Amino acid sequence: MAFSFSNLLKSKKQETPSEIVFPKIEFNGGTKYAEDLTNNVYLDFEELGGFPFIKTIIIGDFSTKIKRVGSTLTFVFKKDRLTLNSDNTDIESNKIKNTASSYTEIDFELNEGEMEKIKNETVKEIQYTFKGKVYSFKTV
Repeated sequence: MAFSFSNLLKSKKQETPSEIVFPKIEFNGGTKYAEDLTNNVYLDFEELGGFPFIKTIIIGDFSTKIKRVGSTLTFVFKKDRLTLNSDNTDIESNKIKNTASSYTEIDFELNEGEMEKIKNETVKEIQYTFKGKVYSFKTV
């Protein structure tokens, strides 16, 4: 058996965190809206009882458990920002079976004017705030 230093020094292609997380998960329950290196954000406008709201889902390595304080979602436009409050104050991520990923579903209240602004203006990024910490995602 021969030993070779050249085999030890060869660079191996390393997978990025997103290559490790995303190929294992197919999600067809929403519209992909934003992402960072290790998470995808799905966002859809919905209506319940005549009131609009935003349904968001974060899939990836992000995980949280929040009681009584909820979160905010900020849409960052070229010259403006719009911040929405979560519909529920308790937020909890769920592990996705047989993966290292989690699934976090959060609904946000909004009115017709806010919905039109988000739909009609270019959103550069979105920012979730959980317990004072901001998580930024670039729109796709």
